[in-house]
Amino acid sequence: MGRPSVTKIFCGDALDIVPELPHPDLIYIDPPFFTQRDFESFDDRWASLQTYTDWLTGYCSVGWDALNPGGNFLIHLDWHAVHAMKVRLDHCFGGNFVNEIIWSYNSGGASKRRLSRKHDNILWYTKPGAEYTFNVIREPYATPDAADRPGFHPDGRMLTDVWQIPFLSTTAKERTGYPTQKPLALLERIITIFSNEGDLVLDYFCGSGTTGVAAEKLARRSILVDSNPEATSIAQARLEMLKSEATPDVGVAGA
Repeated sequence: MGRPSVTKIFCGDALDIVPELPHPDLIYIDPPFFTQRDFESFDDRWASLQTYTDWLTGYCSVGWDALNPGGNFLIHLDWHAVHAMKVRLDHCFGGNFVNEIIWSYNSGGASKRRLSRKHDNILWYTKPGAEYTFNVIREPYATPDAADRPGFHPDGRMLTDVWQIPFLSTTAKERTGYPTQKPLALLERIITIFSNEGDLVLDYFCGSGTTGVAAEKLARRSILVDSNPEATSIAQARLEMLKSEATPDVGVAGA
């Protein structure tokens, strides 16, 4: 017997939809990165960096306004524009920056003219007004027998701001075919750390629904929004598969 769905999915512009939603406890968004590419599922080409940051700041502001006091706001970017958005969001969010998380991965491709780019950036802000959620995760020590030594925690060291999580290969079972796909393991870690069971998680650049899948697996409520009907259709199908307990080990794009 399948579990009842606690995820709602909306197709449309987040600027119109988010202000009408219940206030979330955690917002995670994975917007276009200013890659200047057309992904077919969505167009990530912009007239200028200024045009892009103006556009994205508006979408961040609507989420920040909706976020509960003490809520966590995480935005997933990369080298193309994270530097510019960090400056904009520090001002927009009143300096409530906590960490820059580096998602480090190995993937195909190398350059003979520069250091190969093998990480993304996730900026974490907290909204003042209440204590924010932060659940400690531990990982194994680099030295195998360290956990047995005096003074070392038996469960390993506390997680740092550099996360080694594999990038999805082109043949990974998680692949759905939607571009800019992120691993389910990444979203499960984010939701575990920055929310509690029963909390409401909002992703309004939801791609094909990884955030919703991770939230349901971890007993959180979630709301997914995307302006792309293809994305919300894939997300809906994935959540239905999870509901019927027939979901393969799937992760997706754009989160």
